[in-house]
Amino acid sequence: MPAPTPNDTLKSVEVTPDRHVRFRIWAPNAIEVKLHAEGPEATPGITPEETGKYMAGVPLTKGDQGVWEATIGPIEPGMYRYTFTVDGVSTTDPRNPLTSQSLTHASSMYEVPGADFMEYKAGVPHGVIATIYYDSSATGGQRRMHVYTPPGYENGSARLPVLYLLHGGGDSDDSWPTVGRAGAILDNLIASGKAVPMLIVMPAGHVSTDFRLTPGARMGHDAFNDDLVKVVLPYIDAHYRTVADRDHRAIAGLSMGGLQTLNIALDDSSDFAYVGVFSSGWFPNAIKEEQDTDVAQYRASGKPFRLFWVDAGKYDIALQNSHATVAVLKDAGIHVEEHESGGFHAWPNWRDYLHQFAALVFKSPEAQ
Repeated sequence: MPAPTPNDTLKSVEVTPDRHVRFRIWAPNAIEVKLHAEGPEATPGITPEETGKYMAGVPLTKGDQGVWEATIGPIEPGMYRYTFTVDGVSTTDPRNPLTSQSLTHASSMYEVPGADFMEYKAGVPHGVIATIYYDSSATGGQRRMHVYTPPGYENGSARLPVLYLLHGGGDSDDSWPTVGRAGAILDNLIASGKAVPMLIVMPAGHVSTDFRLTPGARMGHDAFNDDLVKVVLPYIDAHYRTVADRDHRAIAGLSMGGLQTLNIALDDSSDFAYVGVFSSGWFPNAIKEEQDTDVAQYRASGKPFRLFWVDAGKYDIALQNSHATVAVLKDAGIHVEEHESGGFHAWPNWRDYLHQFAALVFKSPEAQ
């Protein structure tokens, strides 16, 4: 047996009563260790300048037994991702089994308790999130998606509406189920009667692992659009008990997923009656092209939406793009319900947007 080490009993993440979070990692031979953590953007009153200080990583201090430590906070209740960088090598927390997959890497996760709407709670019936692999004629290979079915679906017979929920650039179909807490959010909404039982389909938004936000890139215009509309949508209707019409379909997405949502909704308005755009909008150099293509197509043959819901944060990097896009949509005759929340281009906002949007969809016009 290997000799005992401090790592054997190390508590690597600890949330204090005042919502500060202490991180530890055992690396006795390391020269430098940094923490890269979501959460500071949720510190009450923090400014964009202060959040920028965390982007390069928070230095950890080495203790006598080779345990490195750093504390951040206070952090607002919620779920967040983090990694360590040990002598230049990024790593998950070896003492924490909670992880979230992105496009090309994994992150560890920590939770600050107290976010009632997104917690898995005792006494609340829980749905199921399945991992589905399918062959895609649009991309020419096998792909993966996650599908949430609400509590009681397995033993029921009712047909249900479907929300197609898209992730952001650099993330994956695992993001909304893990750090996004989509399952818990819907469990709690349904249990309280604030949302109707529905399926949530969370597909993989990237069609390759080469994702770079470069000048001139037209995010939201690739094989994913056909994969969703021509492959995933019919797959879901064939394999699940759905109401297969536009009045019982919604599409929403954050950041890159918001751009995909915009283009798919305008091109395929016959498939989706409810639209949610979270922290997103066309880039300024793409506005004219969008007006000449997707918007023009909607003007020519688009169907009116029951709900077109848009939100972005006060400090969101996509806020101005969002405002400009809403102006174009309104000019095309689309009634947009536009909001501006506080906060940043980050998960605390996106979880809240899902919580709000899911409570609005698939309701009668009178209920809205």
